[in-house]
Parts: sequence; structure tokens; C-alpha cells
Amino acid sequence: LANSMTVALENARLFDETSRLLKETEQRTAELAVINSVQDGLAKELDIQAIYDLVGDRIIKVFNAPNLVIRTFNHETGQENWRYSIEKGERQYIDPKPFVWHSKQLIHTQKPIHINENYLEVSKKLGGAGIFVGQPPKSAVFVPMVVGGLVKGSVSLQNVDKEYAYTDADQRLLTTITNSMSVALENARLFDETSRLLKETEQRTAELAVINSVQDGLAKELDMQGIYNLVGDRLCELFPDTQTLVIRTFDQATGIEHFHYAIEKGVRLIVDSQPFIWASKHLIVDRKPIHINDNYLETSKKYGGTGVTKGSPPKSAVFVPMLVGDTVRFYQPAECR
Repeated sequence: LANSMTVALENARLFDETSRLLKETEQRTAELAVINSVQDGLAKELDIQAIYDLVGDRIIKVFNAPNLVIRTFNHETGQENWRYSIEKGERQYIDPKPFVWHSKQLIHTQKPIHINENYLEVSKKLGGAGIFVGQPPKSAVFVPMVVGGLVKGSVSLQNVDKEYAYTDADQRLLTTITNSMSVALENARLFDETSRLLKETEQRTAELAVINSVQDGLAKELDMQGIYNLVGDRLCELFPDTQTLVIRTFDQATGIEHFHYAIEKGVRLIVDSQPFIWASKHLIVDRKPIHINDNYLETSKKYGGTGVTKGSPPKSAVFVPMLVGDTVRFYQPAECR
């Protein structure tokens, strides 16, 4: 009897150990799947919001959860940004809001919040106002995203239909996943911020290059046409894929536009002055860029144009007004044919 009991107990221990190892393996697999979502996003050069979307979709699959919210916290402004929000399969797009009660609690304690019942009463007890985006949950788990000792945001599973929707095991798994992905997400955010700053620097460099062209022209005492030529050539360098670039000025007293620089596929064009075309009229009235990606001829004809000033008709184009005060004096259209 003792021998039989010993074997049975050993089998039970081995079964328990196998179950534990299986759960750890499943947890590690889920954890790696979420981290890989971040790495995949970086490899594909996605922006930070697209990476949050990847992560959110992955966590939804891991928990088969009806509701999930990922927030990031701006400690300087006291606002939380909703990076990913889904309720019963429907995406929600929420504007930034001041920290809600559970965000404040997570920032203060840096510990998960797990509510199985009486959600409304518990939230009010902890400082909530009882106001919700969408339906109020009946149960929820909130886990802080901690990086370098600072709570950068939160991940929460919520259920609006039933209490006790999430177990302690769910909380532990969500905590493990959140802890693992927090650093990866922070690195992605920093990469995105660096890329944004780099683009701004490149844009500023391009702006200065054009301004310097004007200054160079003045320093060399070039005439006005010489300066237009310098600026046009510089813009062609900045937009090497652009086939056509035109710089015109407007004489609003006579309704005439003057072509100071026109190039198509590397060939300079000489274009006579003419009455305002449809795009010029719109720029003068709206003072906003015009961006046409397709059906250029149809669009121009719709607004009273012929579609062609000189040369081949464009298939896409950008027209940008150049403002002096509140008046459109002249503009630069970059056209692709």
C-alpha cells in the first residue's frame, strides 16, 4: 500500500511540475510574441502608433480579451494618451485626458490594480468620478508600465459584461508581459522621437539652403531673375524626384501671373505671362496648398482649367502659395508628370 501510494504521489508531483513548466512556457511564448511585435514594428520602420497597434492586437489574442486599453503618461502635463483602446472588438479613438484615478494610483504605488466586483463603488472610493469612456467595466486589471523607476503608462484588461472576468493568473501574466514590453516600447518611442527630430533638422536644413540661395544672390548682386534661378535650382536639388518645378509671381492688379522659373525633366521652359490659371485663383482665395495625387486633368477642368499650361499634362502636383503678410504674392508648384 505504501509503495502504491508513493508511486501515485510521485506521479501527481510530476504532473504538477509538468503543468507548471507548461504554463511557464506558454507565458514566455506570449511574452516573446508581444516583444517581437515591437521588434517587427521597428524593423518595418513603423511609426510609434503603428507599433502600439501591433502590441495591442497581440495582447488581445493572448488573453482573448473583449476590452483592452494601453495608455502612456505625460508627467509634465498630467495627461494620459490613449494609444490603443478596444471595446468588444470595436476600436475607440480617445483624446488625451487628465490622469484618471487608476492612473494616479499606478503612478503612486507602481503596483497592479485588480477589481473583480463592485467596480463603480471601488473606483469612487479611490477617487474616481464614475465617468467612463464607453460602458463602465464590471471587472478590470490595470498594470503599470515601469521604465527606470518611473511609470510611463498602463495596460488594462476590462470586461463590461461580467464580474470575476480575470484571474490572479491573468494578472500575473499581464504583469510579466507589460514588464517585458515596457523597455522595448520605450526604446521604440525614443527611436520615433529621434527620427522625428532628425526629419525636423533635415527640413530646417532644406529651408536654410533655400534662404541661403537668396542671400548668395544678393551678396553677388544678381538681378531678380538670377535669384529666382538660384532658388529654383536649389529646390530641384532638394526634391530630386520631381520632374517639373515652376515659380510664378502674381500681379493681382492686372490678374496676370509671370513665370520666373520653369523646368520639365531637366529642360528649362520659357513661358509667357498669362491670366491666372484655376490653381492660382484658388491659392489666392484659400491661401492653402493644393495637393492632387490622381485624375489631375479632371480636377483642373472641374475648377475651370485646361490642365496644361505648357509641356506635358501632369498626373500629380503640389501647389504651395508664398505669402507676404496676408497676401499671396507668388507660389511654387512642384509637379510630377
